[in-house]
Order: sequence, then C-alpha cells, then structure tokens
Amino acid sequence: MGRSRIAAIVALIAVTAVAPAFAFKWIEGREAYDKGDYALAVMIWTDPTVAEDASNVNDPRYYSWLATAYRMGGNNAKAAETAQRGLRFNPKDGDLLWTLGAAQLALNQAGQALAAAQAAIAAQPQDPVNYKLLADVDFALARYDDAITAARRAIEIKPMPAAYYTIAACYLQKDDLGSGLKAVRKGLELAPQDPGLLEALGHLSLRDSRFDDAAAAFAKAFDTGRSPDARRWLALSRYMQGSYDEAIALASVIVADAEQGRTGITLTAIPGPYFVGNVAPGSPAARAGIQAGDWIYKIDGTKIAKQKAFRNINAGTALVSLEEAAAMLKGTPGSTVAVKLGRRGKMVPITVTLVREVLDAGEAAEGYAVQALCYRAKGDVERAAALAEAAATLKTDTSWARTARGFALLDTGKPDDALAVVRTNADRTEVPFRQAALALCLARKGEIEKAAAIYTENHDMFEPRNAPLWRERTALVAALAPLRQAHLDTARRLETEGKIPESLAEYGGALQLAGDEEDAATLRGAMFAAVGKLPTPPELPEEARRHVVRGELLIKEGDLKAALPEFTAALRLAPYVPKLYYNSALLNGQLKRYGEAMRLMKIYLQAAPTAPDRRTAEDEIYKWEFLLEQIKES
Repeated sequence: MGRSRIAAIVALIAVTAVAPAFAFKWIEGREAYDKGDYALAVMIWTDPTVAEDASNVNDPRYYSWLATAYRMGGNNAKAAETAQRGLRFNPKDGDLLWTLGAAQLALNQAGQALAAAQAAIAAQPQDPVNYKLLADVDFALARYDDAITAARRAIEIKPMPAAYYTIAACYLQKDDLGSGLKAVRKGLELAPQDPGLLEALGHLSLRDSRFDDAAAAFAKAFDTGRSPDARRWLALSRYMQGSYDEAIALASVIVADAEQGRTGITLTAIPGPYFVGNVAPGSPAARAGIQAGDWIYKIDGTKIAKQKAFRNINAGTALVSLEEAAAMLKGTPGSTVAVKLGRRGKMVPITVTLVREVLDAGEAAEGYAVQALCYRAKGDVERAAALAEAAATLKTDTSWARTARGFALLDTGKPDDALAVVRTNADRTEVPFRQAALALCLARKGEIEKAAAIYTENHDMFEPRNAPLWRERTALVAALAPLRQAHLDTARRLETEGKIPESLAEYGGALQLAGDEEDAATLRGAMFAAVGKLPTPPELPEEARRHVVRGELLIKEGDLKAALPEFTAALRLAPYVPKLYYNSALLNGQLKRYGEAMRLMKIYLQAAPTAPDRRTAEDEIYKWEFLLEQIKES
C-alpha cells in the first residue's frame, strides 16, 4: 500500500532542483511510520503543507496511508473518517475498505464493518487479510460458523496465526474444545510465542478442566510481555487446580502492580529515546494535555535521555533503560512527578507536574477477588470476606469480584444479599461457581427443592479436578442430604407397597443427590433391583422420550455435540432405563469422551447383566480403554 506514491515522490525529488516542501515532509512522515511512531506520522501528514497540497487532496493513496497511521495509533474514529474521505475518490480501493472495516470493528460498529469487509473482498479477492477481517466481523456478530469459513479461506491463501486464533475463539464460543485446540496448535506451529494463541490455548484448557495445561499456557503468554491479562488467568488456573498459595502469591503481585500510582503515559523507544507511545484516556497525563508523539528527557529532574539537538527528535542517547524510565513514572497514589518533554513545533520544552493515580481499579479488584476465593477454599472465611469487601470497594462490577462477594455474603449469614449478587451475568468459566453459590443460597434460605433443581441441572459442571468447585459441591450435597433421604425413604415405601414404577422416580431423585460415587452405586443397585421386579422393562417418561427423539434427530444431522445434552437430560429423568446408559456411552465414545463412555457402559452392564449385547458392550469398554491410554501417552 502506497509504494507507488513513495516511488513517485522519490522520482520527483530526483528530477527537481528544489524538491517541493510536501515531498520532504511526506518522506519524513513515512520514516516515522516505518519506525512505529504513528502519532508523529499523523502529525506530519496532517501538516497543511502536506494535507492541502493539490496532489494529495484528491489522491486516495494519501488518505490510505493517513487512515492506517490513525488506526495503528489507536485513533479508530479518525481512521474511519479518513478512510471514508479517501473512498470518495475511489470507492473500490481495497486498502481503504479494509482500514475502514478494521476501524469500524474496533469502534463496535460490526454491522458497518461487515459491509466494508465484503467490499474489500470484492475489490481484492486474493488478499487473505480481507477474509481475516470478515472472520473477525462475523465473530463480533456471533456468526461463528461464518467466521470459521472466512478464517479458513484466509489460511488457504496464506497461513496466518491470527486466522487460527479467530477459528479457536469461535470454537471456544461453540464449546467445541477439541476443534479449538487443533486450531490453536496449528497456529502455534507458525508462531510459537504468539500471545493471543497462547491465551486461547489457556482458555480452551481451562474450559476443559485441564488446569496444568492452562497454567502453562497462560504463563508463556505472560512471559511474552504482550499479554498482561494472562497473569490473572494464571492465578485463576492455580486456584481451580487447588494450588491456593501459588494463586494468592500471583494475585498479590497483581494487586501491588495495579494499585501503584500511574500517570497514564506509556513510553516507547521508537523512533528515539523516549517517546510517549500512548496516553490513557482520562489519566493525569491526558488531562495535562500530554500527547502521543511527545518526547521525554527528564523525569523529576533526572535526565533519562541525552538529546543531541532539541529540533532533531529522532536523535538521542538513552541514559536509563526503558523499564527504569517507566518505573520512574510510577509511585504512591497522590504523589507527584515532574515530566520535562518536547513537542514537535514547540521550540521551548514543556514541564508538566502530574499527580499519580490508580488507573486500573478493576485489575486490583480481580486480584483481591482471587485471594478471597483462595482463602475461602483454605477455610479462612473471615479473611476471605475482608478481601472480597476490598474488591467490591474498588470496583463492584468486575466478574470474579462479584463471585467472591457473593460467597462472602453467604458465609456471613446474608443469603438474600448474596442471591442478588450471584444472579448477575458471569464469565462462562465462572458460571459453575455462580450456580453453586446460587444453590447454596437457596438451601440456606430453606428452599431445598429449588436448590436441588439448580444442582441437578448443573450436575455435570462439578468434577473433582476443579478443587474449589468440588468443595462447593460437597457443601451443597450436605445441605441437600435431607431431601435425598426423603426420596430414598419414599422409594423404599413405594417398593414395599408393590408400586414399583412410582418408586423408580423416587430412586432417581435420590440418585441425583448422591454424596459420592459409592453412594451413587448403592442407590443404583437398589434402583436396578426394583426394576428387576417388573414383568416388563420400564417405560420412558414422556419428557425423557422427548429428549431422546431430539437427540436421535441431531445424531442423524451429524451434530453429535448438540445431541449429548439431550441424552444426558433423558438419563437424568429416567436413570432406571438401562438402554439410556448404553446409548449415552456410545455417544460419549464418538465424541472421544472415553472416560465418561466407559463409566456409563459399566453402569449399563450393572443394570442389564443378562443383556444379549453384553459382549458388544464389554468390547466397547476395551476399545475405549486403549484409546484413552494412547491419549495419555501422547
């Protein structure tokens, strides 16, 4: 993009005794752009000698370069506006259309970005970045299958790590973890240190309860230096795997860093020491009028860079490291820091005194929340409540801070207040914790039936690998124990009275609230013994039949993943029907959930010891055992 424009300028300079002023400025802006100083490039290219030159005013290539510089500098509103100006002169300019779409997407204008992406593809059908843009727009519109198709088209033209990231993100939203992991691994083959792909790997692993893998991925992402949020997810991974002290230590660092006073200035050493690369909106630096592109050479009277000439902004020698310079800008909230800086077009340096502020209360709140959850899991509910209160005081609307607050209110005997907190929206990884808290709140209020309904509906979310969630399950099962016993007592009474079909539903109710696998096996044994007293196999309840029919239809359509919840729901409603275990086992096996497939098939053999397909069922178990061994070895 723009190469012909530069070539034309170079040729102009070569044949002209005195080159036009705009030509020199254009090249100066291009040098800044190539060095990554987009704010300086914009400043130069919007100078009247460039912007008002007749050869630029009507040239879409000028607007293309300027719009891209705006976008790369983070000013997407100006990028979109500039791209639209350029498109007036060439509505089919692919570069301008792509920049317009990318800027609109960043501005959360996905509908408008979709039209721009489609137009960019029509203008440049062999450019992979256009399909990548379309994939990102489709993702923003929750059109995940379309996004996957567009990203795959981009990869067909040219393998792109970013396209694999989009595919993985789509599969994560579709809860197809296996396909998401495949996409991530292919992307990491191209770019092993890509922070986005590493984070995606972490989230996919976290969702699949593989906490060791999640922690390793988030740690690598954070180590790249380009994924600060990965540290919080690393702490949460440690929390979920039960490494509470490690999670607390990580969260403590997050809090300490987030609670430092800051100015809002992000420094960069490009194109020379030391430039303001970015200014956080609403920060002390922003309110003081500091701009991206300003260069700093003194902080609190200490010279951090030696400038050869005040007007030669690209020349200079660093006197401290970039990390040291950035650290000098931080300090105790409320303290002041004097910054001496230069600005293009200003012959006299500017000295600004800034009051440091905590700029990211949400990050600190999440750090306190992780600590609170860990201390609660360790049994220190008083300390957990204090930390949860600290998180809520800093920022009440952060996701995990709400969860910590809900548990703290529950532990301090305020279930009504806790209910109001945990019923709000949550991150998908957090949903099981919110559901556990919700059920516990209802149980504490004496609404046992409602609590049991939430627990049984979300039963599959609870598993031993998630240490704190399994702890919540233990507490919840204990709270629901009276209801389990009531179901069991009723089942036994009905069986004694010869009302076997009625007793089976009660056995099923008790089974859903079993304390552990040993308890569940005992209840299933009693239930299947009752089934054996019937002259014919028990019939499916109508609601269970509805789920089976839906599941079978989904299997015929090839959507095995969507069929699984239907069979799971049917099994929950009629756990006394042996064939449901058999069919659910086969479906889990097809989905490569071999551990669950073996568990269900063994229950089928317990339920139907004389079934004619017993040998087939046993052979399936042997096959799944072998496949599971291969996965563990790899």
